[in-house]
Amino acid sequence: MPEESALHGASTAARRARRGIVLLTFAFALSQFYRSCLAVMAPELQHDFGLTAAGFGSLSSCFFLAFAVAQIPVGIAFDRYGVGKPTALLLAIGAVSSLLFTAAPNGTVAMLAQAGLGLACAPVFMGLLHFASEHLSERNYTRVVSQSNATGMIGALCATAPLGWAMHLLGWRVAMSFAALCMVVACYGVWRFVRDEGHAEARHVPLWPMLSQSAKLLAIAPLWTLIPMCVAMSAGTAFRNAWSGPYLANVYGLDSGARGVALALLSVSGFLTAFFLPVLVRRSSLKTTIAAWSCLAMTGAIFLTVWPASGMVSGVGLMALLSTIGMLHPLIMAQGRGLVPPSSRGRGLGVLNTFVFLGSALTSWGFGMIARMGELQRWPVSKTYATIFLAAAVMVVLAVVPYLFSPSPKRS
Repeated sequence: MPEESALHGASTAARRARRGIVLLTFAFALSQFYRSCLAVMAPELQHDFGLTAAGFGSLSSCFFLAFAVAQIPVGIAFDRYGVGKPTALLLAIGAVSSLLFTAAPNGTVAMLAQAGLGLACAPVFMGLLHFASEHLSERNYTRVVSQSNATGMIGALCATAPLGWAMHLLGWRVAMSFAALCMVVACYGVWRFVRDEGHAEARHVPLWPMLSQSAKLLAIAPLWTLIPMCVAMSAGTAFRNAWSGPYLANVYGLDSGARGVALALLSVSGFLTAFFLPVLVRRSSLKTTIAAWSCLAMTGAIFLTVWPASGMVSGVGLMALLSTIGMLHPLIMAQGRGLVPPSSRGRGLGVLNTFVFLGSALTSWGFGMIARMGELQRWPVSKTYATIFLAAAVMVVLAVVPYLFSPSPKRS
């Protein structure tokens, strides 16, 4: 009887863990949608809100800036209270913000709504990582998280051709109303079914010492070999999520439907890459895979720098290659996971994620400033985007060099 009771308890815990991972993966797919949707809507949003290129860069950066600022507080909350309650609370803010964005009368309100959506999406992927790290073995962690990361790309795919077609038929406000409904569903699902607790050790530590301990994580020297790579992922993700749409509209003259189809190819490439990377990890190593794939993605930026308007097919293909650097996110988090103690894992992932999304915010804003400079200097459109791609390539180079000195994770 005691053995049967123990087996039943283990089975119930496994079912709850699976259900929690499924719900957090759904929320992550929604997060991917909101990260990516502005690219398809960019020209329409600039027109409706009267935004310059720099203004659109600011709009897109609001999401990622709020996302970045929330990472360490969210990591502390995970260590103290678990994943479920903090995530549900922030998703509730996202439900309100998603409705606000659909009704936004101007750019200022839209930026406020984007900041709220950034806060809502901030805990989702880190919550998935943290929840999985608490409920899965070391052997299964990278596989399951990589699969969830790939599945989450469905959200990014929905933000391409399906969103473009919906915009063409119904307008962007109606299309985004459905996404707002999904945000409400995600909030309820996480609140109702993701039940976990934080670490007792962390729960009894006062807030200020926890903040201090989070800052002290930056003293872990090996983390600084990963942090530049965290930032460099934005070379692909910030362009895909915000500037790929303007690039296709300004260089190739594509409308919303055609842009959606082209961007769907970027999401499909990300989806396939997310499944392929764990295979490379098994056949080589985590560190080798990250370094090699970063260099491969960088070649996309280099070719686009030299030939920014060589043709729509090659442009979309090279853009897709560059954007796949963002698929390294779970692998880098898996490597960073081994560098911090279990009781500080939420804060450790929070620190790394802060740099990931701070990089996205600053990169999106920086690309906007380059685009604005191109407008003021009357550059040809191709020269403006060549400069943006050059900046992306330089970011990756500056990250790969220190990453080569990162500690090699132990095989489990």
